Amino acid sequence: MARRKAARPVTTAAGDVMLAELVFHHQGHPIGDFRKAWQTACVAAGVGKFVCRQCGQPTNGHKCESCGTDSVRYVGRLFHDFRRTAVRNMVRAGVPEKVAMSISGHKTRSIFDRYNIVSEDDLRSAMARTQDYLKGSRKQEQPTVITKSAAKK
Repeated sequence: MARRKAARPVTTAAGDVMLAELVFHHQGHPIGDFRKAWQTACVAAGVGKFVCRQCGQPTNGHKCESCGTDSVRYVGRLFHDFRRTAVRNMVRAGVPEKVAMSISGHKTRSIFDRYNIVSEDDLRSAMARTQDYLKGSRKQEQPTVITKSAAKK
C-alpha cells in the first residue's frame, strides 16, 4: 500500500503533475482488471500462489513446470476477504455498526450482516463476559439476613 501511495503522483503529457485518484492505475488511467496485479502482489506477499489446474502442483508463473500445461489458477486471498476482515475489526473495536456500514460501503443491513460473521471465539468471549457479569451481580445481590434480636427492635 505504501508503494501504491507513492505511485499517486503522475506526470501528464503536458508536463504537469497530478495525483491519480485510483489505487491501481497506469500513469493515472484505469487498468482493465486489477485481479492479475492483485494476484501477483498476494503471491509476492506470501498469501497466495499459482497452482496447475491439471496436476495441482504450485507454479512460478503461467506455465506448469511439472506437466507443461499453461492452465494455471490462483489460490489465495481475494480482495473481498479484506473487506470482511475490516468489517469484523471495526465491529469488535466498538465502531457503531451504522458507521462501519458507511465506511465499508454496505447499503443494506442484510449484506453487512453477511460480512460481520460470528466466530467460535466470539461466542466463547460472549459467554465469558456473561459469566463475569453474573458473578459480579450475585455479589451485589447478597440478601440481608435479619436475626431474631434485630426483628424484635
